[in-house]
Amino acid sequence: MPTAAGPPAAGGPPPPARWDPWDAATRSDVLVALDPVAALLGGGFAVRRRGRAVIVLDPALDRRRLQAALAHELVHLERGTCDRHGAPGGWDAVVAREERRVEREVARRLAPPPALRAALAALAAAGEPATAEAVAEQLDLDPEVVAVALALLAEQAGQAGQAGQAGQAGRA
Repeated sequence: MPTAAGPPAAGGPPPPARWDPWDAATRSDVLVALDPVAALLGGGFAVRRRGRAVIVLDPALDRRRLQAALAHELVHLERGTCDRHGAPGGWDAVVAREERRVEREVARRLAPPPALRAALAALAAAGEPATAEAVAEQLDLDPEVVAVALALLAEQAGQAGQAGQAGQAGRA
């Protein structure tokens, strides 16, 4: 499974290695199990009991989706947000907000901006459209992860543009 973020820019340093959730799970004390019951909960879930963390993934997921699900559950464990057992009513809004945060963090780790830019440049050079699916193919990632990463990249570009405009307005 490739872990490099993509080809180096012409004359530039090689891009940083991409986070590998399989390696991260191996180096931690997380037990990863494949069981079809995970399909009932969207493809994966994580629990922590008595100091032991377990991630259960749906074996029917394809390789890319399995990687994304593992990354997602590892970030939940890191953030301490893997269990909702006994959560109070009205917790759904908090859970939805946390899911968005986890999805964004997974996208940042699996598809960092240098890797996205390299994939977008390769597609542009080939005259191919820069869709989430095409970028996902370039990076060997799940298209849903790439869609979130592309949205983050666009958001960052918009913020950088706004900051530049504010700086120019202050000099005028």
